[in-house]
Amino acid sequence: MKRKWKADEMEMAINFKAVRLSWVSGLLAMVVWMIAGLIKTKELPFIPFMLVILQTIIFFASKLIMTRRAVGKEKDYD
Repeated sequence: MKRKWKADEMEMAINFKAVRLSWVSGLLAMVVWMIAGLIKTKELPFIPFMLVILQTIIFFASKLIMTRRAVGKEKDYD
């Protein structure tokens, strides 16, 4: 279903903060899971570790891509 209106600045800011809080809470939950697993079994749990790594890679890759699109293709910073 298509929206009939575009999001204004306030709605976009609220959505951004909600996504950021969701991302941080998920990341913290996985870090706690890793620490608890490390203490309990003396080994790093594979699933939360891979999720944290994947989540971080996606975050920084998307940030890089969006920054390059916003700046433009010209790289003349001198």
